[in-house]
Amino acid sequence: MLSEQEIEAAEKLRAKGDYLTALTLTQEMLVRAQDEDTRMRLLFDVLYCSTRLCLDDVTNDAVAELERMPEPRMSRIFIDFIQAMSCIAQGRAQRGLDLIEANLKSDFMGREDFLIWKYKHLAYKGSALTWLGRCQEALSVLDEAQQMNPEGERETAILMDQANCFLALDRYDDSFDAANRIVSKNDEDEMTTLAMQYMAECRMWQGRVSEALKIYMMIQKRLPCRLVEKDRIQLGIERAVSHLEKDASQTKPF
Repeated sequence: MLSEQEIEAAEKLRAKGDYLTALTLTQEMLVRAQDEDTRMRLLFDVLYCSTRLCLDDVTNDAVAELERMPEPRMSRIFIDFIQAMSCIAQGRAQRGLDLIEANLKSDFMGREDFLIWKYKHLAYKGSALTWLGRCQEALSVLDEAQQMNPEGERETAILMDQANCFLALDRYDDSFDAANRIVSKNDEDEMTTLAMQYMAECRMWQGRVSEALKIYMMIQKRLPCRLVEKDRIQLGIERAVSHLEKDASQTKPF
């Protein structure tokens, strides 16, 4: 028999980005899974991993079994959403956006029990639009998602996308504030470090160099970080120091 702890252990590995190990464990559990509900859950877990790993044969086998189960139309919504998430993560934002747009037109999205999934679709749609540089559209969709579910599970990602869009639109204070909301949560994760980079760059663009330098120095202490380039932070520090030294030399009395 499978235990809930076994399934959750694999799902936690997947959430941390260890897709290969999670997939191996999930496939082993599928061999032992007997009841339909458990198999369906595990098949979706397989899809989360196989689409990220670009294992098309594994993906196609899981999709084929899901389509033979009850409620294949509903399963297709989740299949396409999982694939859309992977497309966006892999930089194929237009493909991800197309899948999400099709899902949002489904009658399932008008159901009360699908509201949380509509929220997730909108959040990822905002990410896809951000990737594509369609910042005004992205901000509108991200705001809609926030209104549906304030402080929902995608809130940190939404704030990061908002900071990105505001920065691209030269709305530096708005970008700084969105990133600062992530930092204020006091999470010691990589997204916090990336948010601090946005804050530092906003202050540099505004000419508030001393503030930017302080933030860059704090970021430097948090490196290495998978989401932040060490060289980019070092370059920011060097530019800030150079700018401050230049200003100091220009204010010296003759």
